[in-house]
Amino acid sequence: MASLQKPAAAVLVLIWGDPPHVLFERKNCSELSRFSCDVALPGGRIMNYESSVDAALREAWEEVWVPPRYIKVLGSLGIFSTKSQPIIYTEAVLGRPRGPIDPRPRDPEVDAVFWVNIESIPGPHPVAHVRRGQVIGVELGHKLVLWGMTLRIVSALLARIRSGAQILDTQ
Repeated sequence: MASLQKPAAAVLVLIWGDPPHVLFERKNCSELSRFSCDVALPGGRIMNYESSVDAALREAWEEVWVPPRYIKVLGSLGIFSTKSQPIIYTEAVLGRPRGPIDPRPRDPEVDAVFWVNIESIPGPHPVAHVRRGQVIGVELGHKLVLWGMTLRIVSALLARIRSGAQILDTQ
């Protein structure tokens, strides 16, 4: 859920097409980190000198080779938090490509980059995560499990789209 906390991190929710597709990455399974094997949105920590938008765009460039100049920022979906300790408050920055992009893993912490038609994502249910065991989430494909904060962000975006809110502008 959204929070009034100041975010320590930001993610880019890059949306494109009709039906709407969102760009995801998978955190490298060979890395031993808190997010190993997680399907995620490009993002990370906000530096002292950055806004949430600046951080989301920088992280998308560093992780998945999406140049900031090719992203039109549409706004914020809100601030979300992890549910496990330490709790990290993260702002979800919504954007769309404004030109051709060729996303691909650029950082060793990312081993896959892919678009998903978010309207085709089923409701969450128990699924097997490679590192975490059983979680409540959605299997997107072989070893690709959408769950946790990323699933909550995507669910908020879907709710916004289904409510009739204008997401993608025409310019």
